[in-house]
Amino acid sequence: MQTEVTRQALLDAARRLFVRYGFNDVTMSDIAKESGKGRRTLYTYYDSKADIYKAVIDAELEKIIVGLEKISKRNVSPEQKILELVFGRFKILQESVSNNGTLRSFFFRDIWGVEHFRKDFDRKEKQILISVISEGKAEGVFSVQDVRLTAELFQFCMRGFEVPYIQGHIRRGNSDNLVYRYEAKKLIWGALGIKN
Repeated sequence: MQTEVTRQALLDAARRLFVRYGFNDVTMSDIAKESGKGRRTLYTYYDSKADIYKAVIDAELEKIIVGLEKISKRNVSPEQKILELVFGRFKILQESVSNNGTLRSFFFRDIWGVEHFRKDFDRKEKQILISVISEGKAEGVFSVQDVRLTAELFQFCMRGFEVPYIQGHIRRGNSDNLVYRYEAKKLIWGALGIKN
């Protein structure tokens, strides 16, 4: 129990410093001082600044995964579930990035870091997509040949829209959100072979 409390105190301190100063201007000594713990304690839990930075990012990305898992377990039709999953993903991601400077700087300053740090997130998200698409295929609602490939393509498409969505470029000029959602729905359903 005390171990987890200490780990969380270190993460919280690191998060505050990364938000305030950015990754490059924070040292392990700064994190130890901010947390009220010694450097030896910090190095007991984390090998390097990159290691604790990854832990901070992982914690934020895990919150997004929890939101997506809740959506995937809803008792709604596969068509509704996939729409909620796609739109919910962008909403949760935007809220997380907007409310958290660490994640915001992570997404907009270091695109290569994004790829490195989000591997576990991507794996979990792909499993959620596979689950929802498999459900729709089993019910005869989605007409897809390869569920895994379809999930992967969905994921790549959503990743491509992340930065423009978060920055508001996709919605800009779309005063009628219903029209936007309708057009996006046609695109999503077309990819899944839904005729209606």
